[in-house]
Parts: sequence; C-alpha cells; structure tokens
Amino acid sequence: MKKILAAALCLLLVFIAILLVNTWRFTPQTSEVSITHVPLADGEGSVERLARAIQIKTISLEDETGDRDAFLSFHRFLEDSFPNLHEKMTREIIAPYSLLYKWEGSNPDLKPMALLAHFDVVPVEPGTDDLWTYPPFSGQVADGFVWGRGTLDMKATFMAILESMEHLIKQDFVPQRTLYFACGHDEELGGMKGAARIASHLEQKKIQLAFTLDEGMVILDKDLSPSREPLAIIGIAEKGYVTLKLTATGQGGHSSMPPGKTTLAILGRAIASLEENQMPATLAGPVGYLFDAIGPDMPFLKKLLFANQWAFKPLLLKVLGTGNTTNAMIRTTTAPTIIQGGVKANVLPTTAHALINFRILPGDRIKDVIAHAKHVIDDSAVEITIDGKIQSNPSPVSSHRSMEFLRIQKTIQQIFPGTCVAPGLVLGGTDSKHYTKISDNCYRFIPFIFGPKDTSRIHGTNERVLIENYMDAQKYYIQLIKNTSVN
Repeated sequence: MKKILAAALCLLLVFIAILLVNTWRFTPQTSEVSITHVPLADGEGSVERLARAIQIKTISLEDETGDRDAFLSFHRFLEDSFPNLHEKMTREIIAPYSLLYKWEGSNPDLKPMALLAHFDVVPVEPGTDDLWTYPPFSGQVADGFVWGRGTLDMKATFMAILESMEHLIKQDFVPQRTLYFACGHDEELGGMKGAARIASHLEQKKIQLAFTLDEGMVILDKDLSPSREPLAIIGIAEKGYVTLKLTATGQGGHSSMPPGKTTLAILGRAIASLEENQMPATLAGPVGYLFDAIGPDMPFLKKLLFANQWAFKPLLLKVLGTGNTTNAMIRTTTAPTIIQGGVKANVLPTTAHALINFRILPGDRIKDVIAHAKHVIDDSAVEITIDGKIQSNPSPVSSHRSMEFLRIQKTIQQIFPGTCVAPGLVLGGTDSKHYTKISDNCYRFIPFIFGPKDTSRIHGTNERVLIENYMDAQKYYIQLIKNTSVN
C-alpha cells in the first residue's frame, strides 16, 4: 500500500510540475511599438460634420418603406463635406444608394485593400424617444459626446474614415496600394442590396483584394476586458445565421376534451429539447486564438487553466458555457424568438409555429444545424424548415499572422498605447461576409473604446460617441492607411 501511495504522490507531483511549467512558459507575445502622434487639422469641424451626419435619418426598415430621399440627401452631404476626396477619388453609386470610392494607388502590382462601412441605421424603438437625454436624431454635441442614433453603429466610424482620407489628400499623400471605400446602405437588413452588390461589382471586374476591414469588434476598457487591461479584439471570422421554423401538428377540437398530446405541448417539448441539448462547444478556431493571446495576462488561476487546456478543457467549456457572451463564443447558439398558435382560449389549435434563431460557429454549417434539430426533436409531428431569406454559413477564418493583421495590430498600439491586441470571433453579422470570395482576408474592428455601459447603447437608447475617442479614431485611420497602403 505504501508503494502505491508513494507512486500516486509522485504522479501528482509530476502533474503539478507540468502544470506550473506550462503556466510559466505561457507568456504574452510582446512587440515594441512606438507611440505615433498624428495631428488633426480640423478636429472641431469634424465633430460638426458628424453631428450633421446623425441628423440625416438614413433608417433601414424591414419592409424597406423608409425615407429613401434621406439616403440621397446623405450623398449630397458627403459631396459638400469632403470636396478634396470627391475630386481625387472616383465614386460609383451602386444599387441605387450604396457608394464605392476608389483611391488609385501608385503601384498597380499591389493587390488593393478595402475599408468597409455602412451609413444606414436602425429605427428608434417606438415609445422610447422621451428616454433619450437628447433627441435621437439631434446630433447634439454635449457633455463631451456626440449623441444620436447611428453614432456607434456606425456613422462615427464611417465619418472618421472619410475625415482621414480627406486629411491625407490635403497632405498630398498618395497610397502605393489602391484603396477602396465601400459604403453599404442596407447592412441593418443583411446587406443584400448594398454590400453584396458592391462585392459582385468588384468580382465582375476581376478585382481580388488583399484584405478588407469592417466593423465588428472594439477596444474593451479595463472593466470589460477579461485580462483587466485594455484589449482590442480584431475579428477574424463571424458566425453564420439561420432561422428554423418548427411547425407542430396535432388534434384540434374543443378544449374540454384535450388529447394526450396537444399541438402546443408538442411544440413546447420540441423547443425545450433544443434548449436542453445545445450543439457541441469547442475551444478551436478564433476563440482558441483569443485565449491564447489574452491567457498569459490573466490572473494566475485562469492563466493556469488556459495554459493547460489538455487537462482542463472540460472545466473551461463548462465555465465559459455559463455566461451569455462566452457561451456564444464557444458554440452555435439556439434562441427561440417567436411562438404562434391558437385563436381562442377554448379551442385546440391544429397547428402551431415557432422560430428558432441559430448563430453558427465556424466549423458548423447550416446543414449541421438542421440535422441537429431533427435528431434532438425526433418527432414526426414537428416539421422543420428554414424561415426567411437571410441565411449564411460562418465566414472563413482569416489569418491572424498575415502582414495585414500585424499592421492593423501595430496601428492600434501606435494610437492606443498599452492596449493588448488579439484575434477573435464576431458574434453578430457584418457586411464582411459578402466580400470573402474576393478578399484574401477579412478583418472586423473599429477603434472605439467600450465600457460596461456602452454595449447596451448600440441599437439602444442614448447611443453616443465620446468626442475624444472620435478624434483618436480619425488618427487611427490616418495611420492605418499609411501603414497598410504600402508594400
């Protein structure tokens, strides 16, 4: 017995030693980047232009009945606001409100790059106008912020890109690499008439891009960052999207004589089965790259866990699965969103419907989601079909070791010193998905700092952008164009 205990103790000590050595070797990948000071010529004027951009109600509505004159007014506003840009760059109007700018580079041998943005915004939720500190389309400049719908998503980014290009053109800067600025008008509806047609237009011209950079991820401040240090996450992929419609059928009739299995109970069991039997979780792909990058900066215990995934992977997946955001990072999510069935309290419905929205993790496909749903529900009384026109498989995973990624990382650290940079996964959808066929890599990042109170402002009440951060965003895009538009 003593020999067995001694052997067990030796094994335990070896195990602990391996854990500690792996943790000690789990160090951050550091790079020396000098702070770059980028002067702005017209900071005050740029704030006024952003405020005016917010005032133009370029609202995308699901039924596409919005004020389309507002989109044309926005075009005219851009022409008036950025005269040098419109003189130097070519502009095409695509289908019929999106815009494609081209800044010709001096070296035709270099693949072009594209900055992506959209200028449509979501509507304000009815009945919430009085909850705003300032009217949602006022573009009010107050308290160190510009307030209004679309500031964060994503007119501040849109305008910062234009301000940066106008600034560089005034400085007689000429990029070596041709630069496109693709501006969608319906991203909030899926981008099928905007970004999709711009990408198709470029594909027809046989243009292959070195990379694209769109919205997606941001800089998390110390309170939001898991490492408690400012963290910029560059999205290297985005999740796919599909909504399944469950149609349950059963015996109708009078509610005083219900059958053993009612239609609504059949549907309820199907929904419960999907929620209780989620698709598998994984630490592979973008989420794995993220934790490889930020794990070394975490507190010791968390660092030990991520440094030794071979031993603690089941525990990590269980813990990450308990949080809404972290659970969405590690698996294809299942979200029941709509239930319909029945017309009267004393009438048994013969049919009932539910919509289940899935956000698909890279590695899974739409066909896998359907197969999973059929296997889990396993009921011939429930028909499973795809609902709606919007559906997409996850995007390809772009390289986080490419020269373009490293240059984006360098730019972030030049303008936002002390910020850790990591690759990651975009949980929502962006226009980038339409460009994957014509771009070597698609990245998703905007240079805005978010704290705990900022995430709810996107598409929510009191959307606003910090003016100081908006100034830094302009500096970021000026430096980014300098860094990436060369060989």
